[in-house]
Amino acid sequence: MKNIALAFLMLFTLSTDAQESEYKNPKLEALQNEKNKATLDKKITDLANGTAEDLDVLIQYYAKDEAKKKQVSDKLLQKYPESINARMLRMQLFMPLSEPAEIEALVQTMIKDYPNTNLDLERNLAALAYAEIPDTTKAMSMLNSMEDKVYRLYGVMLMVDIIDAFDKATALTIATNEIAKVETLKNQSALSEPLQIDPQAVYKEYINMYGKLLFKAEKYEEAYTYTTEAYRNLENNDAELIENYAFLSSLKGLYEEALPMLAKAVKDGKHDPRYIEQIRKGYAKLYPNKDVDAYITELKQGFIDKMKAHVAELMIDEAAPPFTVTDVNGKKVSLSDFKGKTIVLDFWATWCGPCVESFPAMQMAVNRYKNDSEIKFLFIHTWENVADPLTDAKSFLTKRDYTFDLYMDPKDPATRRSAAADAFKVDGIPAKFVIDGKGRIRFKAAGFSGSAEEVAEEVVQMVEMAREGG
Repeated sequence: MKNIALAFLMLFTLSTDAQESEYKNPKLEALQNEKNKATLDKKITDLANGTAEDLDVLIQYYAKDEAKKKQVSDKLLQKYPESINARMLRMQLFMPLSEPAEIEALVQTMIKDYPNTNLDLERNLAALAYAEIPDTTKAMSMLNSMEDKVYRLYGVMLMVDIIDAFDKATALTIATNEIAKVETLKNQSALSEPLQIDPQAVYKEYINMYGKLLFKAEKYEEAYTYTTEAYRNLENNDAELIENYAFLSSLKGLYEEALPMLAKAVKDGKHDPRYIEQIRKGYAKLYPNKDVDAYITELKQGFIDKMKAHVAELMIDEAAPPFTVTDVNGKKVSLSDFKGKTIVLDFWATWCGPCVESFPAMQMAVNRYKNDSEIKFLFIHTWENVADPLTDAKSFLTKRDYTFDLYMDPKDPATRRSAAADAFKVDGIPAKFVIDGKGRIRFKAAGFSGSAEEVAEEVVQMVEMAREGG
């Protein structure tokens, strides 16, 4: 469940205490290496009567003894329910769950079991699960039940981020409804209670997000206010913030500052016509005697040449294994069905965060070949973890307007393995394979990193080189 990682990362990022303390405990290694039984028993007894961190060491020590592991885990949960270690144990209980109602039910059970413990992190998991549906009423109900009001606002951010992927208008409305509460944090320095969250960190990240939502809605005047503040106050500006700030500044005629940033964006693959037009205006204003068309062409070509050189180094030549997957109508297809075509296999799952992050880039690549019958993209849903993976995958793609050809790589009921993923020795997703018309793997890539423009162009260049080589 990807939302667990999101929520937990959020807590560590925003908590000053968590940022300043890096837990490293040599006690586990000492236990594992102890040969004297009496000494070992003494160490175990001391740890069992010790701190939350000591009990966590014992849990790791008993990793292969489920009975003892549970006994120590229960003790940790009861004795130190507010500790980070206890929170991590509770998070693990959510891992098998996928339905929002199940997640909320577990939260309600925990509220009864730990009446004096802050469970905002757990409430946030339920809120994020409802956001995926989306059921904004249920999601907001869970967020509004939080004790820590600063942490709640960061929970709103995560909720908005999820909804923005498929309903930008609703995401902007929710974010706008909360902006007054966020602005009360601007001059607040004391850490929040009870989770010790830094209000300044929440404020800066929220206005960064809000500026981006306004920008996407083309509310440029409002976006400029929030984007500028975020740009000037965040320590590490992300690429989207920098590009938005440059574009909005250029609309104000601030070309001396904006033009270098816009030029870098185009060099990095941002070939959006809006950006190109602002470069055209800014360059003509600052350099009236120079050829603006040649300048823009040079910027664009520099990016393409860079990606070609990068991709050329990744080319391989391996026989593609025989594989079978199922289309959305239940028809089985295999490698031989695509003989003579260049195909791109993308192994993914709805629960996979990096897979989801890669999809805007993959949609760009798919769009480039929508009228080319010689190129075929197969988005293969694998490693399923829900009862009805086909409906789950179809709903996920449809809700986000992705025009992907969906195929299923179901788990074998007996082995619990996914045959196609195993055939390609996939050990992590997303995993991509580009196969030429002769059935040879020419490229393979795992994970997701870089901008959407970079990844899309990388895929395009892989396809072109595979087509030429096949």
